Amino acid sequence: MSAKNVFKTAELMKKIMKDYNEAGRAAKEGGRPVAWVTAVFPVEIIYAAGLFPYYPENFGAVAAARKVTHELSTAAEAKGYAGDLCGYARSGIGDAYSEEHPVGKILEPDLLFCCNTQCGSLPKWFEVAGRVYNSPYFLLDSPRVGLETDRLCIDYFIDQLHEMITFIEKQTGEPFDYDHLTEVLHLSNEACRLWNEILDSAALRPAPFGFFDACFHMAPIVTMRGTREAVDYYRALKEEIEERIEKGITAIPEERHKIYFDHIPCWPKLRWFSELFASQGALVVASQYTHSWAYSFDLERPLESLAENYTHEFVNRCFEYRVNRKISFMKKYDVDGFVLFSNRSCKPNAFGLYAKSKLIREKTGLPGAVFEADMADLRLFSEDQVLAKLEPFFEQLH
Repeated sequence: MSAKNVFKTAELMKKIMKDYNEAGRAAKEGGRPVAWVTAVFPVEIIYAAGLFPYYPENFGAVAAARKVTHELSTAAEAKGYAGDLCGYARSGIGDAYSEEHPVGKILEPDLLFCCNTQCGSLPKWFEVAGRVYNSPYFLLDSPRVGLETDRLCIDYFIDQLHEMITFIEKQTGEPFDYDHLTEVLHLSNEACRLWNEILDSAALRPAPFGFFDACFHMAPIVTMRGTREAVDYYRALKEEIEERIEKGITAIPEERHKIYFDHIPCWPKLRWFSELFASQGALVVASQYTHSWAYSFDLERPLESLAENYTHEFVNRCFEYRVNRKISFMKKYDVDGFVLFSNRSCKPNAFGLYAKSKLIREKTGLPGAVFEADMADLRLFSEDQVLAKLEPFFEQLH
């Protein structure tokens, strides 16, 4: 990456994430309950309750980016956990059984909260963690949704939110503060609005920002959504992007093509992929992954709005919806082609990708490619195999 593409706000992001991790350790030492949560979970309730939300999936992503997933996975596999499990889960489970902690020891939970909107692996991982750490566990169940969410689904989810709040009150001995929840939702709305405006800048030609930039800058929208720190960070990032637009600073030199990418990046090879696409004048501009935090809450209807947002996640939707959603991104960002990542760690997102690729080509006429690898574990990555899929795709773009 050229020097001009290093964002000034990158140092700010590192600082606030360092502060976040230190706050987690301070919470643990000071008696503030640490609550494990999943990425697609109504964390706004956790913040409103005064708990400290911790994302073990982020721990898994950091382990992947630092290329140590295989070390932690080996420890999990030695305990009988299958190598086909999610790489994030293997990292978290492996760390629990390891004496060595190559990315620092995972923050142990006092409480566990999981929403199964994403997949079936997370509930089982959190169930294991509940036994390992002897911590109470609450599972928030989200029914599968088709093209539209019905009222029964929303009401079912709302009932569980009430049950979860009662569970939190019992664990903390404190009444839940609904006024504070409204304040948290307001901050969450503002952070999500800024994040989505930042992502939309990738639609410019040439663009100052792309998907690989978003992968670096997304940590606060996941872990700190609902906080003033997240709002301030994305306001600063948006101002820097606007400055780059004025100065003509682009995400890659000589952008010629825009590409849609699906879905989670291959974290240990993030720079390799970024440089590979840039070498072809191709900017990856959008992915359902980085657009997952597009929430908009109605402050007059907090629990209803939380239910409406968190049951609508694309990973919880039917095949037809997912295809249409991908195509809508391709149209919005005016892409010239698409690349679908068949991620061995994330089977719900890898399911049906070859059929989806065929349908998307038929409906859009765009060239596309599907490659197979793992988002975290380099034992399941081959540069030669990936290039064998992507090089013919690049030739179609030119």
